[in-house]
Amino acid sequence: MKRYKSTDMTRRSGEMMEDALRGPISITKYRKPKYVLMSASHYDNITKGYEGREVFTRDTVPEDVRAEMLAGIEMELNHE
Repeated sequence: MKRYKSTDMTRRSGEMMEDALRGPISITKYRKPKYVLMSASHYDNITKGYEGREVFTRDTVPEDVRAEMLAGIEMELNHE
């Protein structure tokens, strides 16, 4: 990922935006990453489909989800 200093925002904003069209760029402040600039299409691609997803722990996963996961693992182990 290409890096820019936060002070580059005033002098090199055009270059930064062009680079962000090619892929995300990192903007640092005091030599530490603080922000990421990316194109709207890249953002849409990485966030698409995340609405309504749930996260489970081993102890809270519903039985139907557990069974589906185990069946998938079994298929992978058997190279099906």
